[in-house]
Amino acid sequence: MEAPPIMQTPPPAPSGMGCFAKGCLTLVVATFALLVAFVGGGLFVVNRGLHLFTATTPVQIQSRPASSAELQRAEAKLDSLRSAVSNHQETTIEFDSTEINALIANEREFRGARGHARVAIANSIASLDLSAPLDSVHWNWLKNRWFNGNVQFGFSYVDDNFNFDLRSAEANGHQFPRAFLTTGLMESFNRSLNDSFHRESSKHPESNDFWRHIKMASLQNDKLIVTTRSM
Repeated sequence: MEAPPIMQTPPPAPSGMGCFAKGCLTLVVATFALLVAFVGGGLFVVNRGLHLFTATTPVQIQSRPASSAELQRAEAKLDSLRSAVSNHQETTIEFDSTEINALIANEREFRGARGHARVAIANSIASLDLSAPLDSVHWNWLKNRWFNGNVQFGFSYVDDNFNFDLRSAEANGHQFPRAFLTTGLMESFNRSLNDSFHRESSKHPESNDFWRHIKMASLQNDKLIVTTRSM
């Protein structure tokens, strides 16, 4: 069954989130702002890349409503993750895309991502439909601009660092040329992403504390697998 369409209706502005959601959304925004900067900036002069790959308004992204059983299962897994972090215990939790989307749509902690993100996972690759503000990058040319598009990527988090393997990206109906997603560029991309994420996390103690408790995370088959750290 195909995912619901991306509707051209601006959603309410994002509000506060818990440490887990805040860390994830900060990461996502930084990731795709950097993608625009690295690839868009390399292909075009800034002004042309800006208008091709970013927009002045967000779009609303719809997800299939979760059933009661799906939401209950997702909430139970999130509670297990919270408990492991709070009690400094090591455990492994697996989330599929239905559960992740259910949490985005229903959990208070994720309300800032509601209507802004939808994920699918298959063959260890995530496909993320995203509408994200780019202001947090603090570059004047990205002020009041939005990333509206889809990105497909592999992902892992090990030794307090993220590694993204971008497979394809599309924004504003324009596809990023695959030839520009080279190994060298991706290495620079991940270094800049991790520097940005650690810098932003240090400003938010609760978010930083959460990520200190994550031993590793990765996409495997059709799931996001998260292992907490015993401390």
